[in-house]
Amino acid sequence: MAQARSNGKTDVNDVTAQIDTIKNDIAALTALMSDLAQDKKEEAKERAANTAASLKSSAAQKVDAAHAKAVETGERVRTDAEAAYYKAEETVRQQPAMAVGIAAGIGFLVGMMATRRS
Repeated sequence: MAQARSNGKTDVNDVTAQIDTIKNDIAALTALMSDLAQDKKEEAKERAANTAASLKSSAAQKVDAAHAKAVETGERVRTDAEAAYYKAEETVRQQPAMAVGIAAGIGFLVGMMATRRS
């Protein structure tokens, strides 16, 4: 501890003044650290909010893209199914005897499988 000497004697007032100065410095440092911590907390909070907003926006864009792709795929499947239906209908109109024979054969096979016992 620092001691002020005056003619070989310790001056108590100087020591008390130095202690008060140190206490004030510590209080000022504590306040400064508190302010710094508060600033860092606010920065971290803002950064987290920005990151969350960015992730939310990115997720929304991906959901929109997935929805658009699903709609597009659904339309393509519907178009392909309609084309297959019309092709099958046209084939049945051109060869009705063969269509009846195929239907009878499939019905017979399904009946056999349904009545078969293991």
